[in-house]
Amino acid sequence: MRDSLDLIVIGTGIAGLAAARQARQLNLGTLTFEPQFFGGLVINVNHLDGEIEGSGSELAASMMMEIADLGAQSVNAAVNAIDRDGDLLAVHADGEVYRARAVIVASGARLKRLGVPGEADFIDRGVSQCADCDGPLYGGKDVVVVGGGDSALQEAMVLAGYVRQVHLVHRRETFRARQQLVDQLAGHANIAVHWNTEVEAVLGTQGVEGVRVRTSGTAGRPANARDIACAGLFAYVGLEPECGFVPAAAERDADGRLITDARLRTTLPGIYAAGAVRSGHGGMLSHAIADGVAAATAVKTAIGA
Repeated sequence: MRDSLDLIVIGTGIAGLAAARQARQLNLGTLTFEPQFFGGLVINVNHLDGEIEGSGSELAASMMMEIADLGAQSVNAAVNAIDRDGDLLAVHADGEVYRARAVIVASGARLKRLGVPGEADFIDRGVSQCADCDGPLYGGKDVVVVGGGDSALQEAMVLAGYVRQVHLVHRRETFRARQQLVDQLAGHANIAVHWNTEVEAVLGTQGVEGVRVRTSGTAGRPANARDIACAGLFAYVGLEPECGFVPAAAERDADGRLITDARLRTTLPGIYAAGAVRSGHGGMLSHAIADGVAAATAVKTAIGA
């Protein structure tokens, strides 16, 4: 059993880093947990769009150095569970138990998989979720991007700079992305949009060789299935919150995200949520930073440390 702290922050994406920085500036004894790399999904973004200059990895590294300089402690471990220990919260990670007066869950979200046959078989063998990381591997080849939101269009345009042809597959007949991105997409001659189309299977032997898609019937055009030859598949069809370790008693929305009040308190005393794991999160970097700051400030007010 570890000595108790004021605050434990679970996750060091941008929301978690902002929370830890604010907590230390408010003189809260703070410990962060992160099982993988600090920064979350933003570290895969080479060029941040509009809000903040530079790359995602540069932003995350800068914030991580700040909280280290401010004296926050960090543990590279996955949190398995949270429960109560008297007046404290007990956080279980890799066989150890850490106690704190409050916990901010800022564990973010992971990209959803399509869940179609063949997809799981080719992860890291043609199935990817990082255009900036893996785009150079597909020089002169064709790839398929699935989705119609901001991420799908942004990643399709990144890939267009490396590959011969991007097939952008979208199940609807209009994009959900910002109009600015839709306009930018139109300027890429090597991006072909497949409307009203869904991926049914990923095809290949040692790696991805194609995808089977089905286009829904529209006025004057019957539904049809066909194969698109490609060397890579990139799916951006939404996010799933990473909060399985939070007690089931914490209320969640229909997508599994933690429900909070205006002070970012969950329905469990002492547990707060910030960033993409939280229901109602706006999705922008500025929203993640604001969440982290608000949650840490609410903790300071609540515990009066």
